[in-house]
Amino acid sequence: MSSPLDTWRQELRSLIPRGFLRRDQGNCLFVSDYPRLGNEAAHGLRDAGYIVEIHGGLAYIDGSPDKYCALAAALPDVRIRPDEAYFWLYSLAAHLQKSGADLTADNLPLVRLTLKKLDEGDLAGLQRLLPSAAAECQRKHILLPKAAGQLILGVFERRKGEI
Repeated sequence: MSSPLDTWRQELRSLIPRGFLRRDQGNCLFVSDYPRLGNEAAHGLRDAGYIVEIHGGLAYIDGSPDKYCALAAALPDVRIRPDEAYFWLYSLAAHLQKSGADLTADNLPLVRLTLKKLDEGDLAGLQRLLPSAAAECQRKHILLPKAAGQLILGVFERRKGEI
């Protein structure tokens, strides 16, 4: 199963030819040790639409809001039948695709969480974490993003031949 992050990962690998590039466990999408190797990739990364923060020899890399917006704009609307094992997740994703809001700086963390869990192939984890993340957004009066629904339904679309 391909991940929505594969394109970004390939682009980053071309900009960071040496060192590791891994999915970050914190608040960014990726982490790399390229600063320890004397690789001057930061300018190329920023020019390509990534935000880079360097701490202790590690680079924490995330997409800029514009990069996320471009990703969201390229997502198709998907119509498939629900996966029974993940019916709640499918239902929320279908609702978000239909009536979710555009991507904003406020709802971007929910899209980041979705991307990371989908990249891990962890639908069960996403089904477990998304309700509390969505509830937190609603408590803060943050509109839920359409892009999160589109990303999830895209995975169900790719999996439909497998189930």
